[in-house]
Amino acid sequence: MTNIHPTAIVDAKACIADDVTIGPFCTVGPNVHVGNGCKLISHVVLDGCTEIGERNTFYPFTAIGTLAQHKRSNAPDAKLIIGNDNTFREHVTAHVGSDVDHKITVIGDRNLFLVASHIAHDCILGNDIVMSNNATLAGHVKVEDRAIIGGLSAVLQFTHIGKGAMIGGMCGIAQDVIPYGIVMGGPRSGLSGLNLVGLRRASVPTPLIMGLQKAYQDLFFNSEGNFGERVERIAQAQEYKDNPLVQDVIQFVRNPSKNNILQPQIG
Repeated sequence: MTNIHPTAIVDAKACIADDVTIGPFCTVGPNVHVGNGCKLISHVVLDGCTEIGERNTFYPFTAIGTLAQHKRSNAPDAKLIIGNDNTFREHVTAHVGSDVDHKITVIGDRNLFLVASHIAHDCILGNDIVMSNNATLAGHVKVEDRAIIGGLSAVLQFTHIGKGAMIGGMCGIAQDVIPYGIVMGGPRSGLSGLNLVGLRRASVPTPLIMGLQKAYQDLFFNSEGNFGERVERIAQAQEYKDNPLVQDVIQFVRNPSKNNILQPQIG
């Protein structure tokens, strides 16, 4: 049975599943769909054309599904689609898409968004992502599964963050971060190596990690040929054919965004 606090304002046209909890002073707009088991603790705003899956929890002062912060877009039919089992802590904001892109923002499953993190218009997020306090994504950013974005870090428009990547605190990311890469170093951050701790915690076999380390050295620090030639050489090397980690990296760097691939720090 749906539990709606008497101070909440829920539009009669909103589609609310039977076992949703809506706490004090929440507002839910007419084009919002909320799935089974979701909880709006208090002072939550759900608006826009927003589709929310099951068992998502929204903490106080989250604003979900509001219009894109974009001067050239005011698309009332743009969408935000949220999967299952996500947690949105206090003051998190997530916007619908814009009509300068495909009018859709997508958030997958089991993601954790800590206080005041921000998902802008037209972002595409996978599963099991962590965004720490005040981490922000500009428009059109893609973040793959199991990536971690540290507190006070900012990701530039159109940038692509690969699966399993780790972005340290207070980093400015203006280029694509390879899968399993790690970035440290503050506002002008460079690629610092591989997220070995994350790989080990994920129980990735040691031989695969060692192969990835060797491929990383070959890709970024081998002086033979240019970057594109090294990519193709690694892609064709027999020793990497059966290593899914290396193949993930190769596929990623073959398809960079308009911002290109973040390179290692020098010195």
